[in-house]
Amino acid sequence: MAVMKKIKDALGLKHKNITLWATSIGHAYTHWFPSTFYLLLPLIKDELGLTYTEMGLLVTTRFVVSTGANFPSGMVVDLLKRNNLIMTIALAWVGIPYLFMGISSSYTLLLLCMAIVGAGNNLWHPAAISTLHDAYPKKRGWAMGWHASAANIGDALGPFLSGILLVWMSWRHILIDSFIPGLALGLLIWKMLGISSEMSTGSSHEDGKGNKKEETKRLSTGEYLRGLGRLLINPNIFFLSLINGIRSLTQNGLSTFLPSYFMNLMHLSPWLSGIYMTVIQIAGIISAPISGHVSDRHGRKRVVRAALFSTSLAIFFLVFLNISWLFVVFLGVVGFFLYSLRPVLIAWTMEVAPKELGGTAVSVQFSFQSALSALAPVLGGWIADTWGLMYTFYFLGAMLLLSNLFVVFIKESEQLEAVKKT
Repeated sequence: MAVMKKIKDALGLKHKNITLWATSIGHAYTHWFPSTFYLLLPLIKDELGLTYTEMGLLVTTRFVVSTGANFPSGMVVDLLKRNNLIMTIALAWVGIPYLFMGISSSYTLLLLCMAIVGAGNNLWHPAAISTLHDAYPKKRGWAMGWHASAANIGDALGPFLSGILLVWMSWRHILIDSFIPGLALGLLIWKMLGISSEMSTGSSHEDGKGNKKEETKRLSTGEYLRGLGRLLINPNIFFLSLINGIRSLTQNGLSTFLPSYFMNLMHLSPWLSGIYMTVIQIAGIISAPISGHVSDRHGRKRVVRAALFSTSLAIFFLVFLNISWLFVVFLGVVGFFLYSLRPVLIAWTMEVAPKELGGTAVSVQFSFQSALSALAPVLGGWIADTWGLMYTFYFLGAMLLLSNLFVVFIKESEQLEAVKKT
């Protein structure tokens, strides 16, 4: 019984943590469809007769539109302070475009659907992360870690189950049929968020230890715009966002082209390719809550430095040891440290940003992520068409190594230091 209690405490399996689990399940759902789509891309490419560049443009379109949609989504969160409603709308927005992709044979319509995905999917992050930031003032890295880990679970289950289903059905049926259970899951999360809101209201804004939670004031438009101006010239926000953007560029480049590497160069089946993609995501499931918890105790900067150094070392072997099975092994190592960075960078950003602009700070982060991620698929596709697919991975490795230069310019969070002393 004592062992089970320790496991439950580590996982946060308590009624008071329903906010964490509702937002985490929702986050997994928002990642389910994109990860499934990555595995299906080579099949869509073959059926529609696309080049690697055209295939990459589908993913790039999503991130280009996402870049433009990020700032408005953060503004909506900070001005309205209706996080649960915004998260519910984001969940409803996720599956519908993929349903239409499953019934279409038009490349133009596929591009349009990817644009719709990019516009709606990013409503989730500013609202969810702001909610977690307020709900867990002393365990923000831990909460962000589980939220990030849930994304990896969605990223892992998508290709794993889709790879199995491709034995019996086409890529079209997978996109169409995934919409139905996805809708049911969205309704469940809506209910959980509603329960979470009732608990928050009933507890008179107290945390699990009876301490008063911090209130976030609602800004006027003028106050918001003045705060936004200060936020945009904050060097800590800029460099954190740049590092996270390069991390996301590498991550999404790997997600786009690894299925093609497995199927076209290694000549693996879609089922085994899905297994490989799942194994890579498992590294992120494990690493995200660990890195978040460690950063709560020992500081964000120390964890980011360690993760970047370890990733650089793994990238060295990944790029220069051109052996198939070693490629997969070191790719798993890179995935582990890549995903360990995400919750720490987000928590760090929220702590150096003004509290009333938390949603916008998240939007700045995700604008960098989307903008740089938009480069990876189309530029990686052009590199693959010009020099070969392996050179795409060399490019991604070089970009990630570059991010090591920027962490020295970022100050440790004073807010984290204050929390650690209490």
